[in-house]
Amino acid sequence: MATSDNTISTAIAGALSTHDAIALPGSEAYEESNGSYFSAFENELRPSHIVKPTTVEQVQSVIKALRPHILAGDCKIAIRGEGHTPFAGSANIQDGVTLDLRGFKGITLSEDRTTVEIGVGETWTTVYNELEKHGLTTAGGRVGRIGVAGFILGGGLSMFSAGTGFACDSVTEFKVVLASGELVSANASSNTDLWTSLKGGLNNFGIVTSITMKTFKSESIWGGITYYMPGTFTEVLQHACDFVHNETDENTHIMCSAGYGFGHQAVTCVMYHTGGAENPPALQRFSNVQPQIAQMKSMRFENHIGFCEELSKHSSNGMRQFWASITIKPDLDLMDTLHNKWQETLATIKDAEGFIFSFGFHPLTKSLLTNSAKAGGNAMNIPPEDGPLFVVLINPCWTQVADDERIISSVEALVAEFRQLASEKGLLHRYIFTNYAYHKDDVMAGYGEESLERMRSVSKKYDPEGLFQKGVPGGFKLSM
Repeated sequence: MATSDNTISTAIAGALSTHDAIALPGSEAYEESNGSYFSAFENELRPSHIVKPTTVEQVQSVIKALRPHILAGDCKIAIRGEGHTPFAGSANIQDGVTLDLRGFKGITLSEDRTTVEIGVGETWTTVYNELEKHGLTTAGGRVGRIGVAGFILGGGLSMFSAGTGFACDSVTEFKVVLASGELVSANASSNTDLWTSLKGGLNNFGIVTSITMKTFKSESIWGGITYYMPGTFTEVLQHACDFVHNETDENTHIMCSAGYGFGHQAVTCVMYHTGGAENPPALQRFSNVQPQIAQMKSMRFENHIGFCEELSKHSSNGMRQFWASITIKPDLDLMDTLHNKWQETLATIKDAEGFIFSFGFHPLTKSLLTNSAKAGGNAMNIPPEDGPLFVVLINPCWTQVADDERIISSVEALVAEFRQLASEKGLLHRYIFTNYAYHKDDVMAGYGEESLERMRSVSKKYDPEGLFQKGVPGGFKLSM
């Protein structure tokens, strides 16, 4: 950087009423914050400053103070919520300034209890626990331990998505600090173009400080995880294809996966009936598959938070891990071929220490896409007639730096082959599910040219000098 760290430190310190909000390398606060990301790749970056604002006013002051340095190209920043996106630089930055927003707490019900305003430092566990006190919940993350902000700004899927659309479609308002330092509200009647673009548009337009979402009554849910022997995967996929083409029950949600860990393989189906019907006809196609691994099965009645806490236990912070994804149209032959290719790749890298490898399908049903469109639009802009679709997720985890190169290159090659095979059959969709996207993917291009043009206009309107394009390299950027 042309500007010295001392100049940046002075600018930040002058913007904050308390210098306790600034953490420098070597301090306990710095090491705690910088070592708390979901992936080792983020933990290994070393920003020059970590700023931990807890109020909107502090964010405004810091942005105003850093603005000239950012626009001059002398300073770059990262914006962190919980820090769950795994690739290096998504919410942290080498030698730059990381804004750690985990101190933005607050879960506030509206007077009529139909919406809840959530600070971007919350996790879905804290949100659901608070709402449960009032007999309510919201269509947020399926995993309780992940953060609110990145999940919503990436689009998000919830177990209620068949009836409510993407998680971001339940947002009624964003509060956003713009590049000018101004705080604005974006909703269906004010700054509506910004509201629409933030639903899937990530950190391209401003710093979101709170998100308001629709609430609804928390009901008992039937569901859990069913484990099957490895040879069942083709049958599970066959039922998944039947499910997305023919199922009309909007209270259902499924995720089907093959997985490897600790020297063993298994097939799983995570399934829920949010209407609380025990083993309903819509899900019997999955609950009846045999042979099952009975001692691992967790089907039961539970509240929303209980199921999200169950999925929280299936991942941990600090691993060497990432996600990669494509979106396809349902086709059993293609899905079987992808599974075989996954098995071939697994055989070459499973000897890596601590290796875990999953391969799954997450449905985007026609009802999900239809209800998404009814909710006012979003950045993804997927027409309902494009459905049904499957989001294909690849997720490797391992422990040793020495295995980085071979695992990363093998999985990159696998996903490239997936994309080629689906494209050759005319079954590859443009969309890449943002929350599971690989860092080299052009996610924004997957939103389609119509959405891209709209988002470019929004960026120029609310950030005419391009601060969030030039100065915030992390995440998936909107090409201007």
